[in-house]
Parts: sequence; structure tokens; C-alpha cells
Amino acid sequence: MSSPGSYAKGYVRWTAGGKRVMWDGNRWQQLCQIEKCLKRDQKSQGVCLIHFREQQENKLKTKTKKFKIDERPETNKSDKSKKSSQSKKASMPTRSKRIRSNNSLNGSTKTSQISPSKSHRSSRKLVLVCSSLTRQQLSQIELFCSRFSARLSNQIDETTTHLIASEVEQRVCCLTKKVFFAVAYHVYVVGYQWIEECLSKQTLLNEESYEILGDASLSSQHNGMHRSRLVREPIFKSYSYTIAVECSIGCQQGMFNRQELEELVQLSGANLLQEDNRNDLDIDTTIIVLCDDDDKLVMKKYQDIKNKVHYVIPEFFLDSIVLYEVQPIKGYELLYQIE
Repeated sequence: MSSPGSYAKGYVRWTAGGKRVMWDGNRWQQLCQIEKCLKRDQKSQGVCLIHFREQQENKLKTKTKKFKIDERPETNKSDKSKKSSQSKKASMPTRSKRIRSNNSLNGSTKTSQISPSKSHRSSRKLVLVCSSLTRQQLSQIELFCSRFSARLSNQIDETTTHLIASEVEQRVCCLTKKVFFAVAYHVYVVGYQWIEECLSKQTLLNEESYEILGDASLSSQHNGMHRSRLVREPIFKSYSYTIAVECSIGCQQGMFNRQELEELVQLSGANLLQEDNRNDLDIDTTIIVLCDDDDKLVMKKYQDIKNKVHYVIPEFFLDSIVLYEVQPIKGYELLYQIE
């Protein structure tokens, strides 16, 4: 590889190994192989996370389409059998009346008419937190709280039931600090439209129809919020990871400070590496160090540890949280250059 000093910042080229890389002024960053895409290869698949998920979705659509084509002949047969059965039923009016009267006797028809909706949970106390809403929307939130005996809070904790997020498009929101904490606490992340519909129809509607499916940064349909709410188990609980927070300037453009990242680490089920527990590490534990950059001082700090150590950008941890899938470490590792 040529001397890095001979390249201008932002220079993009292909390596001999077939990797597309960009010089950021300090090191070579491996990029997505899709032309004109300047995002990092996050999945070790040669593409960024967004294009990786698009490829997976396209594969799924292709399989679904093929399945539907193969299924058509059976569907036609079933339609014919339905028509023949309907003609037979038409010739037996007395029997059909008898069936209906039996249903009314055992109460099945009546039950289906008055079965309560899943959204009606009058016994629970709603505690709402808002993210990126306008003043007008906040006034509607206050009206909602008054009408449905809900409580409005500024901070997400174990009592929170819903995060009401502003939508950039239908069921897609921007990633904010509150979104990350809402996923970590396994609460509903729903669009503001839910508030409007509940007020309009004067009843609590089922939140699942308004639940946020994705975000504007990673993918519009990753369903991480939904998975977190259903699983309700810390994402890193089954991994032998101990995470050290060494971010001096925070991450996500200053969204988080060190203390907030450490709180998220503890909520995620991973062990938080601190000075007081450093000597108690199991030899099989993998150390994940969240860094701002390829900081040699940080690397020297952990060079005496016998455990396997990975130095990654904080997005490894944050992407894993919001997607509710532990991401491959390789796509986030900090390297001086890519061979």
C-alpha cells in the first residue's frame, strides 16, 4: 500500500484485495462496495448495513414471489371446491338455518361481537415520554394524559410505558437519545399518530398498529423496537462481553456522554469494565473497548490484559441496541489501515 501521506482526505480507491476504501486523513476506512455509497462496511459483507438489509429484503421478496407462483394451481382448485360447496349449501336451506341457530345457542356469535380489543388495558397506568415533538403536539399529549389518566415524564425509566416519537415518515423516526433508552427499557416506541387517533376516536387504540418499525439512519424496517419489546431480555445477556467506555468526546455527534453510555451498557446486559473489577475478569471474557478513534494511549491502557480485546467505534454498541441484534465486531473495529 502506498504511503498514506500521498493521499488527500476523502480519496476513494480499490485495494488489490478487492476492497473499496477511503482515506479519512488518519487511516483507511473500508467502504460499502456499492458505487457512490460512502458508508462503512458494517456487516463484513462488502456493503454497508443499509444495503445489506436491502439485499436481504430483496431475497425474501424473491422467495415469497416464487412461493406464490407455485401456489396458484392449488388456489384455483380450492376456489372450484369452494364454489361447488357453496352450490350444495344453497340447495340445503334448512340445514344452514339449523347451524346458525346452534351457534346462537352456544353463544359463539355473541362472543365474537363483544370480544374486547387488545388495546383496552384499563388496569395499567400509562407513563409517556416524548421525543422531538412540536409545541402543538405536546399540547395534544397533555390533553391525551388528561383524558386517559396518563402521566407525562421527561425521563425514561422502569415506569415508562410509551415513548411518543416524531415521525419523519410513516412509522419511521429519527434516532434520539430517548429512542436508545426506550429500546433498552423494552417499552413501546410509537408514532405521534397514535395520540391523534386515540383523541379523535376517544378510546385507547392498539399501539401495535402505530409502533415504529425503523429509523432514518439505519433502516426503515429493521423492527428493533418491536423485538426489544417482545423479547424483554437484555441484548448482550447471552454474550461473554465486558464493555469499557473510553469515549472522551461522546458519540453520535455528541448525543451521549460517557455516563449515559455506561448506563446503557448496564441496561444491555453486558458487564461494564471499571478499575475496581478489572482484576476479576474471567479469561474467556472478550473485552470490547468503545473508542473515539485509534487512540494509542487507550490501546496501551489495555495491553497488559490477557483477554482478547477489540477496539471499536461506539456505533457497534449503539447499532446493536437499536436494531436489537448484536452486530459483527469486524465491521466496527478501529484499524490504522486496511491491508
